[in-house]
Amino acid sequence: MTRFRIPRTPALRKDYTKCPWIGETRTERPTEVARQFIRDGIKPDKLLDKMFLEMHYDRQKSDLLCQTIKEQGHIVKNDNEVILTINIPFCVSRCFNCKRVMCQINKSMDILPYYYEALLKEINLTREIIQKNCYIVKAVCYTGNLLALDLAQMERILSITAYSFSQTCVEVGHPSLITLEKLQLLKKYNVNRIILNALTFNMSTLRKLCRKYDFKDFYASYRLIASLGFETNIRLVAGLFDEHQLQLKRNLQIAIELGATNIDISVRSCPYNMEELAISDETKIVELRKMLEFVYKFMIEKKYFPYCVYLTEIEKGCFENVGYTINGKGCVYLTDKIEQISTTLGCGTSAENMRVKNLHNEKTFYCNTYDVGQYILGIDEYLDKKKKFFT
Repeated sequence: MTRFRIPRTPALRKDYTKCPWIGETRTERPTEVARQFIRDGIKPDKLLDKMFLEMHYDRQKSDLLCQTIKEQGHIVKNDNEVILTINIPFCVSRCFNCKRVMCQINKSMDILPYYYEALLKEINLTREIIQKNCYIVKAVCYTGNLLALDLAQMERILSITAYSFSQTCVEVGHPSLITLEKLQLLKKYNVNRIILNALTFNMSTLRKLCRKYDFKDFYASYRLIASLGFETNIRLVAGLFDEHQLQLKRNLQIAIELGATNIDISVRSCPYNMEELAISDETKIVELRKMLEFVYKFMIEKKYFPYCVYLTEIEKGCFENVGYTINGKGCVYLTDKIEQISTTLGCGTSAENMRVKNLHNEKTFYCNTYDVGQYILGIDEYLDKKKKFFT
């Protein structure tokens, strides 16, 4: 596959204090700007010249977007193709970084049966909507922790939500939830990808996030996953609790050596450390921007190419989050969700429902409540809202 090359220009000292995203690229989906250039008639092989030489965009960010557009060449916008998400907000512990999980499983056994039945109601309604609208489910993602359920509960959900021809992902936060029996059950229902929210391989940092396991536990679980032939997403965070570039490089090397299909890099702000939402220290901003540029160069050298790019809020430093893939195997669910190109049907707490009409460039969405108690008590109202939304 031909890759874009940066044009030769006189060496300039880069000013990392200035935001590298300018103009309309300072948006949630900067790839949309590059894609608009192509719609306006710019040929893909001339896109880099347009962005860097003519529009004076940051050199490295221009190349990042061009590489991403190249990797997304397979994207087809079809309003009948949808993605489905199922959220299970239970886990071994409540980690400070997590937005999906709000219940510690051993302290919430009295709540779980009620949530489970409410979730099944929403799933059954969602299946009816899919059938009525003749939707094709191209990707399914079980967020939170499907593996926190027992085998019988897992199988009941999988049996009515796993679609044979979709790319199906399961998020896992804690290695102790991974067992051979549960992985074999996922295989039975055509789950082909495991998303591991590793965040970092620095155990002291994980302790600060209330993640109580050792790397040997993660490694043993990963070996089990790999032995059964699952593709894997490993999610890492740059600058988490002031981790420096050397630790980030170590994290990347470990993920690559493990053979991850995708490696997704987020920055420290917003979801991962709620006490450090904004970064006001210019020195830290500069360091993070240098780290993200290092990640891009390092991953390209290792033959991992960007397949999706999205930004955190501008006021938090305007740092990009990037997903990298090897051999063109980007996560369909993550790509479609970030690029907002497919209608999304979400079930469970904090699940997003989004209706997309690509022809008219229209997008409407709403999210279910984050609170488990509110979801259980208000499930009938959420079902009525969902019926009207997808009518």
